[in-house]
Amino acid sequence: MKYCQIYCVIFFCLTAGVLAEIPLFEKPQSFKQHTLLAHQMVQALRAGNIEQMEEVCRQAVEIMPEDATWTYNLACALAYREDKHEALQMLERAIQLGFRNAEAIEADNDLKQLKKEARFVELVAQARELKNTPVPGVPVLVPPTVMMGLPMEINPSNTVWNMDFGCFQSFFRLLSPAGGDEDRAKAYGGPVAELIRGWLSEGVAAGNRGDLYMNRDRGHSKIGIADFPALTPVVYSAEGVTANADYNLPNTIFEYPLIGNSSMAMTQGPYWRSLPRMALSDQFSSILHCRLYLSNQMWVYPEHEDYDSELGDLFPMNAPFYTVAQGSSYSDKVFMRAFAAAMAAFTPETKQYLIGSKLMAPTLQMLLRYTSGGLKKPEDYLDGAAHPAVFDGKDLNVTNLVQMAHELKPDDVLPVVNLQITREDQNISGVDYFDRMPEALLNTPCGIGRIARGVGYERKMVVQAQAAIKGTAEYQWVLLQGDPQKVQITKLSADGSRVEITLGWHGFYRPMNHDGSPRRLMSGRVDVGCFLKGRRYYSAPSIISVYYPPTEERVYNEAHKIVSVDYRNPLQRYFDPALFVQKLWKDLYLHTASGELKGWYRKLDDRTEQFTYAGHKVLEYDKLNRPVLACAVSYLPRQVGGADALPVMICVNTESKFSYKYKDAKDECGEFEPAN
Repeated sequence: MKYCQIYCVIFFCLTAGVLAEIPLFEKPQSFKQHTLLAHQMVQALRAGNIEQMEEVCRQAVEIMPEDATWTYNLACALAYREDKHEALQMLERAIQLGFRNAEAIEADNDLKQLKKEARFVELVAQARELKNTPVPGVPVLVPPTVMMGLPMEINPSNTVWNMDFGCFQSFFRLLSPAGGDEDRAKAYGGPVAELIRGWLSEGVAAGNRGDLYMNRDRGHSKIGIADFPALTPVVYSAEGVTANADYNLPNTIFEYPLIGNSSMAMTQGPYWRSLPRMALSDQFSSILHCRLYLSNQMWVYPEHEDYDSELGDLFPMNAPFYTVAQGSSYSDKVFMRAFAAAMAAFTPETKQYLIGSKLMAPTLQMLLRYTSGGLKKPEDYLDGAAHPAVFDGKDLNVTNLVQMAHELKPDDVLPVVNLQITREDQNISGVDYFDRMPEALLNTPCGIGRIARGVGYERKMVVQAQAAIKGTAEYQWVLLQGDPQKVQITKLSADGSRVEITLGWHGFYRPMNHDGSPRRLMSGRVDVGCFLKGRRYYSAPSIISVYYPPTEERVYNEAHKIVSVDYRNPLQRYFDPALFVQKLWKDLYLHTASGELKGWYRKLDDRTEQFTYAGHKVLEYDKLNRPVLACAVSYLPRQVGGADALPVMICVNTESKFSYKYKDAKDECGEFEPAN
């Protein structure tokens, strides 16, 4: 079995897949199913399980019968099973649906069982012949030409659904409007108008030609397009509006740079939240945001009650791939106008470089952070105050931002630092924590999120940083938020590209500024930023966030061994039900004299239960009060109240039982084996 070949088929060739019978704006509905099946496919390949591989492919074809790539993958799976007849049928079907890369089919070792078949040779020739012909039933893409400044409509004739990226891709060509630099200068009515008009008149500023603007709250918090000549608004066709494709979080990639906003929030029910917090509770939305960020898109959202004095900082991650504005409706507009002005102020050479290198959005982030919050010297950029999770419009210095944008040269522009955790502590559900959701919140190149569910005091991770830069790169790691006494960043390479980060338990706390003064809001998050050092500036940050459960009251001893965890939320703090399930118990931990974990007692209402170090519930004891029989348990969320009540985690005994045996009377932990 050639794992790499099929892996590439799934994740590289998905753009060849076509959903001919499904209307364009309904295609996102199958994306999460596709992603789950693709993950299962990879797992099957890693395990060498051909039967499971076939089963996954059949499920995918049943759900997405017009997807060419899944049909092709099924042909590969059947070829491995040496079911040549059906494999050739599926290959023919895949070619009919649009999988027509004859060279790839011919060279694919996954189809080696078919290559001696005359029908296979015929199908390769058919794929080569049909390569540039339309797929029956699939509309031919017709990218329109649109005059800059006039609305550009997203519709089925110029837009496709990319199953690989999980978003739409819209294609069109922008035509520059008539008139010269003087005309654009006179028409400019955005921020810092006097400076930008002068630069436009002199031809040393790019203006907003080729820039897109999208509003996704249906005009609720819309900026004035007329103030930015040639800024092109993006709208949706009637079909898109009916399907709500124009609403809420973004979903489309373009070939042009874009700024966008949506001044919306979920204000009702137990799952209330701002749009940016909504994105962080759904990894698909967060990964797409990062992809958009690295495709020249900058999005702005209000924090709406997620970053206020009453409840504190509720964001589980400091995400650098969008901008969050302090406040509710309309608080995003000042940032949108500032970004539009900065894009107009770039010199033509710098702007062309930013667009071509996909660094427009990271550079806007860098400019925002350099010019907000009253930085007094360049080194202040590495202070956590320059990189909050939420930006206050009152701290925005638009004049400085625009001036810095205009003075920026292509050589000043730095790439994004790509981060990857290569090693980290692994905690076990049911032993180290009792949520069904994992500790990994998000993994993207520029933002990584973890939830510290495990009861261990300390957590370690080794992180590799990489940036596409010529010559020697120098990486700077900074604790942006957290207790310096509890966070250690150790360089493992001379250039700082590889570090080990060690964090002690923080809980819900009040972060401090570097001068020792307390910050305004309580938080449960630690942020570590990585920057690339350049000739004049540092890059936009890539950030690792670790979020601590706000409802847990933990006690550790002097050796940092866990003593107790009260999960009952004794201080009645808010918790995000999308990330945590409430628990109604308190655990008291037991250790040997040498510090080895023996297990824990659980206090729940008026009863006490005991668990072993392996998370098994104790059923019987020996004469020394040591567990001799225990059962495995499952942790399940249960709806115990009304429709609006949050679920509660319960512990359920399973049929799996284990017997514990001890070496001698001094052995306090023992070893276990199945008792069934």
